[in-house]
Amino acid sequence: MKYARNTLLAAVSAAALAASPVVFAGGSLDISLADDVARIGYDATQMGSGMHISMAALHHEDDGDMVSAGLHVVDVRPSSSHLYIGVGAKVFAATSDYFDAVALGVGGFFRYSFPAVPDLSLAGYGYYAPPVVSFADAENMISTDVRAQFNLLPTARIYTGYRYNGIRLEDVDKRYKLGDGVHFGLTIDF
Repeated sequence: MKYARNTLLAAVSAAALAASPVVFAGGSLDISLADDVARIGYDATQMGSGMHISMAALHHEDDGDMVSAGLHVVDVRPSSSHLYIGVGAKVFAATSDYFDAVALGVGGFFRYSFPAVPDLSLAGYGYYAPPVVSFADAENMISTDVRAQFNLLPTARIYTGYRYNGIRLEDVDKRYKLGDGVHFGLTIDF
């Protein structure tokens, strides 16, 4: 557990130092809830470039906790575009009563607004950490989420989605699932 926390603290600190001399264009706060799971996330894109940072924390009442920090490049398309995509990497650290895991996942995210109904969108992300970049008790890791969103306001979206976080542990046949299932949430842009 101490190894996972120290590694994540170092990664988040490095990301914060790298981002400190640049200006970010606002950002977004994402809060999602299920019966036993709460997740909060923050995203921001650097003005005048395609650099995107993200941080998130997930808590499950019984199964454990996970934090992540990511660095991506995003497609800087005109605001009239219906597709927003980014690719990059996230550092994950998870802990429970049974294991500690740290992993570097590569992947990306997207949001697509339907032209016929611009307030309705489909969004998601996916990351995979192979064994070579999975540490502590983890052999590999998959983190995904897909959601249907509706714009309540130009700066606020509500959504429902399905999240899957699967961690393959050393010497265990089944994946450990952390915070997977249906969730509901709110994203606020500022």
